[in-house]
Amino acid sequence: MKEITDEEYELFQKLKTAWFHAKPEWSGSYFITGDGGSDKDAHGLPELLIVCAHPAINTTAIYRKEKVGRSGQ
Repeated sequence: MKEITDEEYELFQKLKTAWFHAKPEWSGSYFITGDGGSDKDAHGLPELLIVCAHPAINTTAIYRKEKVGRSGQ
């Protein structure tokens, strides 16, 4: 089996996650439908996200960002 570098593995993980959520009809995963045009913070994160459980389901959820400080605190 061919060995890959850490950078290649990191890229693979990102692409796998993107595919997993881009094809929810195959993966059974949720997908983000948008950010509702909300403002973004200094890190580019939107104030809210609109999430759909499955393309065939006409149900969405809105998640609002809550500042909790640094990770690990």
